[in-house]
Amino acid sequence: MSQKTVKRTFWCDTCHVPLMGDTCHACGSAGRDICSATLVPVFSPELRYLKKQVDSSLHPLLKEGEIWISPGNCTYFCQGIPVLKLVAGNGKATILNPPEQIRPLHRSKKKWLHTLKKANKGVMEHLQYEAEDFIRSTIASFKGKTAMVSFSGGKDSTVVSHLVMSALGRSDVLHIFADTSIEFPDTYQYIKEFQRRHPLTPFIRSRSKLDFFKTARQIGPPSRILRWCCTTHKTNPLSGLIDSMSPEKGVLTFDGVRKAESTRRSSYPRISDKHKIAREILASPIIEWSDFAVWLYLLAHELTFNQAYKYGFRRVGCLYCPFNSDWSQNMIKYHYPAKGKKWQRFLKDQAVRMNHPNPENFADQGWRARAGGRGLDHYKTVLETTPCILSDNAVMYQLVNGSIRLVHHFLRPLGPQSMVSKDDFSLVFLIHDLKTNAILASVEVGFEDHAVRVNYLLKKWRRLFQQRIEKQLKKLQVCIFCGACAAKCKTKALEADGHFIIDHDKCKSCLACVKHRCPALDSLIKKGK
Repeated sequence: MSQKTVKRTFWCDTCHVPLMGDTCHACGSAGRDICSATLVPVFSPELRYLKKQVDSSLHPLLKEGEIWISPGNCTYFCQGIPVLKLVAGNGKATILNPPEQIRPLHRSKKKWLHTLKKANKGVMEHLQYEAEDFIRSTIASFKGKTAMVSFSGGKDSTVVSHLVMSALGRSDVLHIFADTSIEFPDTYQYIKEFQRRHPLTPFIRSRSKLDFFKTARQIGPPSRILRWCCTTHKTNPLSGLIDSMSPEKGVLTFDGVRKAESTRRSSYPRISDKHKIAREILASPIIEWSDFAVWLYLLAHELTFNQAYKYGFRRVGCLYCPFNSDWSQNMIKYHYPAKGKKWQRFLKDQAVRMNHPNPENFADQGWRARAGGRGLDHYKTVLETTPCILSDNAVMYQLVNGSIRLVHHFLRPLGPQSMVSKDDFSLVFLIHDLKTNAILASVEVGFEDHAVRVNYLLKKWRRLFQQRIEKQLKKLQVCIFCGACAAKCKTKALEADGHFIIDHDKCKSCLACVKHRCPALDSLIKKGK
């Protein structure tokens, strides 16, 4: 059964409600095609904010239940007619149709909600039935895996949570909240409320040991190009928690990912095992749902949801996400002024530390487009090398940062090692080919002078092997022990949560951690002028 929703929005001029299909199920009237985008409801707190921005002639129309918005272009609709458009960046309003031509409706919120539900009943029931059927069949297909809900505190995961518990007929379904430590204040409040309302639902929180602001000072604030925060403060802690829960069989996670959220997500499959966390199957029951479908489900089932949406936020996530829209940035400053000022102060101070020519501009917009480590400790990304006079095949590397005693751990993924000698001053070991046991290189580590001498003994693929050695040494120099590479290890041989250790017996030299792009290295590399 198809779960796709109609991408256009229709309006019933008889019942005065938006429709997911082209026919109203309440009165049977044909819907009027009003826009190609989806609509979402506007609530009283946002309407109070709007009244401060617009002409008073619009005030009689600004009533909860009667005003809807197309988030993509900030166009507000009343009775299916575009009446107002805001410039997200500065909040300036443009009246699109004379308000006196629209007669305000005087109906209760209860009557409006009843009409909205009835008008869309057939389409909504179809979507719910299909989603619940998908959930049950997916669990049956992955027997043995622990089924759980990825709960972010947003509207989508709230819907998925309700769908999963409804489909299974029980509330004791594990929920996991990946707490980045910089969520919206109202998200934390909503999480508490959700737990209070669902006392039988097991709820676990994952959280990074890394302090967000300290990390941002070390490797620069996250940007739309260098979005390290999702890896260090969300995926990696979540991966560690999942591994501890079901290390052998893995988990089946139901999430609220939807194609309508972004161009990148529009190509996501409904079920996937190819993502950031090993041994996790992701299933997305509402992947084809529109924003309107999500909101209709929430309203129709009268579910409690995150208060931030009532303020006017279209999405809730991290307060300091570089992908927040200009509208969200303004809303953060308006509703969470202390949090907004704290971030602005940090960005200005960071700009000064980076010798940025315009700290004000950097704090306002520039940080979101940051593409490299200029002004940061980018020297850590450079590996000092000199040819070794003892052999044409040897190279001497001088480490400028990081623990020299971790070299053998960082190089273990390149092949099994055999120890030659070790004392308080140095370490000598060999790296072998995993299949043939042939010696690929000999490595001498000087603890006192922080030097690493590598004698490359292989002839075939030497350039590639040397590049991988040097990549690992660079990672060592910038390592903040975030766990990003450990999350890629399917054998769980690698631990990088506050320290870096590889279990030499478990490591299969699959190179997954080597090929993984280090977020700290990417963020510090010096680019551009």
